[in-house]
Amino acid sequence: MTKIIGITGSIGMGKSTISSMLLKIGIPVFDSDKEVELILVNNSKIINQINKKWPQAVVINKQEKRINKKKLGDIIFKTLKDKYFLEKLIHPIIQKKRDLFILQNKNKKVVALDVPLLFETNTYKICDYIFIANTKNSTQRHRVLKRPNMTMEKFNLINKHQLSNIERKSLEPKSFIITTSFGKLVTFMVILIILLNVCFFKREEN
Repeated sequence: MTKIIGITGSIGMGKSTISSMLLKIGIPVFDSDKEVELILVNNSKIINQINKKWPQAVVINKQEKRINKKKLGDIIFKTLKDKYFLEKLIHPIIQKKRDLFILQNKNKKVVALDVPLLFETNTYKICDYIFIANTKNSTQRHRVLKRPNMTMEKFNLINKHQLSNIERKSLEPKSFIITTSFGKLVTFMVILIILLNVCFFKREEN
C-alpha cells in the first residue's frame, strides 16, 4: 500500500526544498501551490467567480480575463472572510486533483503531498507521515522578503493566518520537524535518514 508523506510549514520555511529533494530520489510530489496557480490561470469558471466578487483583481484584455495575483493576494490576506471565500472555491478542485494524483501513483511505494494548509484543511489525516519544514524566524523573514511583491505587512498577515509549527506538532505528535537552516546537504541527509528509518520499512505497531 502506498505511503503518503505530507509536507507543510509556514511560508519561507523550506517546503519547496524538501519537495524538490523527494522528487530527485524518485518520489512523486503533488504541489498544491502549483495546482492553485494553474487554476487561477486556466479555470474560466473560477476566474469568472473571482471577477464577480473582486473585479479589481481581474484584468480584462480583448475579452480575456486574467487574475492579477498581487491584487488578489492583497485582498485575501487582509480579511479572513475573503480568504475563506476563495478557499471554498478552490479547495474542492484541489482535493479532486490530489485524489487523482494518489490514484495515478497507487503502484508507488511512497508519494508526497506538498500542502501549506495541510493541517488547516485536515489533509494531514490521510497522511502516514508528516514533514514539517522549519527554520529560524530571521532566516524565514530574509527568504520571504526577497520574493517579488512581498512586503513585511503581507508577510505578517500570511503568518497570522497559518498555524505555527508548535500547533502543527501538537496536532500530530509523530510528525517530523525538518530544519532547513543548515544548507541543502544537511537537509537532504536528514530527509534520507527519516525515509530509510520509517517510510521504507514496515511501521511498527505500538
